[in-house]
Amino acid sequence: MTRFGPLGWAVLALALLAIAAAPHVLSAPEPAGATVLDRATFLSGNGPGEEASLPHVVNPGSGKPLSVRYMVDVDLPAASDDGPYLLIPLLNRRVSLEIAGETFYDSGFHTLWAGPVVSTTTLVRLPSRGIVPGRNRLTLTVATDRFIVPVYLSRLYLGTEAQLAPSFKWWSFLEQLRIMSLSAQVLLAAGLILAFFFRPGDILISWLAALEAVSITVAIAMFTGFQHGMREVLPYVVALVPAYGLLCVAVALALLGRRPPGALRLFIIAVTCLMLGAAAIGTPLSRTITAMVAVAFLAIGIVSATIVIGWGAFRQGNVDARFLLGPAILLTLFMARDGYIVATLPDHPFNMISSHIGLVYVATMIAVLMRRMGSSFEQLDRSNETLALKLAEREAELAVLARQEQVEASRLVREQERQRLTHDLHDGLSGHLASIIALSERAESKPIEAAAREALNDLRLVIYSLDLGTSDLPLALANFRERLIPQLQRLGVELDWSMANLPEVSGVTPGNALAVLRILQEAITNALRHGPARRIAIRGSLSEGGMAAIAIENDGQPFAAGNGGRGLENMRRRAAQLHARLDISAVSGGTTVILQLPLRLADIED
Repeated sequence: MTRFGPLGWAVLALALLAIAAAPHVLSAPEPAGATVLDRATFLSGNGPGEEASLPHVVNPGSGKPLSVRYMVDVDLPAASDDGPYLLIPLLNRRVSLEIAGETFYDSGFHTLWAGPVVSTTTLVRLPSRGIVPGRNRLTLTVATDRFIVPVYLSRLYLGTEAQLAPSFKWWSFLEQLRIMSLSAQVLLAAGLILAFFFRPGDILISWLAALEAVSITVAIAMFTGFQHGMREVLPYVVALVPAYGLLCVAVALALLGRRPPGALRLFIIAVTCLMLGAAAIGTPLSRTITAMVAVAFLAIGIVSATIVIGWGAFRQGNVDARFLLGPAILLTLFMARDGYIVATLPDHPFNMISSHIGLVYVATMIAVLMRRMGSSFEQLDRSNETLALKLAEREAELAVLARQEQVEASRLVREQERQRLTHDLHDGLSGHLASIIALSERAESKPIEAAAREALNDLRLVIYSLDLGTSDLPLALANFRERLIPQLQRLGVELDWSMANLPEVSGVTPGNALAVLRILQEAITNALRHGPARRIAIRGSLSEGGMAAIAIENDGQPFAAGNGGRGLENMRRRAAQLHARLDISAVSGGTTVILQLPLRLADIED
């Protein structure tokens, strides 16, 4: 959104050139076949008449009458259905027409647009009553008012409707364009002022809304200021013109992202108050001074704003300034053109267009605001995408944390339950088994004592496995060894134990730790029961397949493939749960059981 391609700049340049050339290209054609009336007798007040050529200008001044008259002698044919008609292409004051002493037209009742910068077009059919074939005297009474704007009356054309209609329609079309320009400016100004209430903190919109509020007030007065209801208000509106020029400078600074100085705001207020005071005095001199100061401030303000925009466009490379530079230059040139036309009247038609070119200026400013808004939306979209990605990442992190917290909570619950179960088994069942063993010893009941001791050992194995951590397999094996030694010593069996070469095994849970210990316990029980073994060796190592291997060797009777009952099935089942390998083989002089465990055990419950 911050780049504008070469094609776009070319189109913009051509559009501005077309606007600059339009006033010179769009000119109304001369009425073909019509009679040109370019001589008149001019009467000002009660003074004697004087010959004047049309177009004619009456410059304002102290002591001038409120109206002047132009008397034109015209040769008219007998009245007919096709005319005759009178065309006044340009006249910037109220006019009334009379012939044979009878008024037949007054523009004050037929037009709304009568102001300092407006020249209206009038097409009037001459009345049949009072006209005689041959020489007739037509009198035009033109209001001069006491304003600084000169009175301008163009040439007059006399002819049929068919002869005058094309030129009249063309001039009317140009007049409608001016009205459309005013309407568009009002709409744009309303939009900018409304935007201010939504974004009062935006510097550019704030100053632009103030500029448009003053601009529309002045523009409406310039279009309708000669109407009866606006005559007394017009001088006060003219007093706002300096504020318009100074606000143009403030808007140019805001466009470049610079806050207009507070002194400029105070100066605008002070100048406006002084101008309103001068307008309130109401004397012709004070109002003349007010109008001249207003024009001077307007010119200085617009030229200064154009310089500021040019500096921003070329020195700072500001894209918005480059957009607005062309319309600002056009506004400056057309303002100079209007000043030149007023200074050289009546050599050029009184056709003011600088107020209308202001529409291009405002429209371009709207385009700048739209560009900024589009850039903001694009940046907002990118920010939303970034926020969405960050939100998704954060949600994923939170989901992981939630799962971890859930796992931890479950672990804590299991740990608490495990502790409770451990205490219950130790304090309850373990105590009862110890009592059974003591009673069996007194009664010398060896089978009962042996069964009770085996049950107590198995219970202690279960209780101890409940307190193991994820890497506590060596600790579990060491505890198993401590409990195994007294049993074997009572039976006179030698134990050779070595776990120094056993690799670390992770993922140890109470379930799989108990499974490993029960496999070892079953292997030792089988060696004592079926051997009978006199020597047992238990060693840990790293197998060739990269697994943790625990080998149980005994010197008892060699293992026979056909032997084995439920104990052997339990050993294989538990090995399968651990995803381990269990190998039982007979060797010379005994039996070897090898349990190969993965380096990370799966979580099982037993």
